[in-house]
Amino acid sequence: CGEDKILATETINYFLDPEGAETFPQLVDRAKRLLTHIETLTKDLSTDSSILLVTHGDFGKMLYAAYYDIPWEDVLRQFHFGNSEVLLLSNDSSPDKAHVFETQQFNA
Repeated sequence: CGEDKILATETINYFLDPEGAETFPQLVDRAKRLLTHIETLTKDLSTDSSILLVTHGDFGKMLYAAYYDIPWEDVLRQFHFGNSEVLLLSNDSSPDKAHVFETQQFNA
């Protein structure tokens, strides 16, 4: 992999064009479709309802990017989303306040 196909951050190196795998732009598109589907399913729920999604870190970050309309590259650099961490997506929370509730990671 050339350096132009790797985005290095403080905690992880992201491969941007992995052979046979989804790219980050494709993940963002899938996240947008999921958010639209959730919106359709929940349109009749009260506004104070909550939804819990469980996902892998990279897709969770792309959900964050799609929800707050932030470029995926910026989100990859913004924070690490590790195993068992929680990310808040809310109309009442700005992107800078929606960061994860972190847990200690032992796989670093």
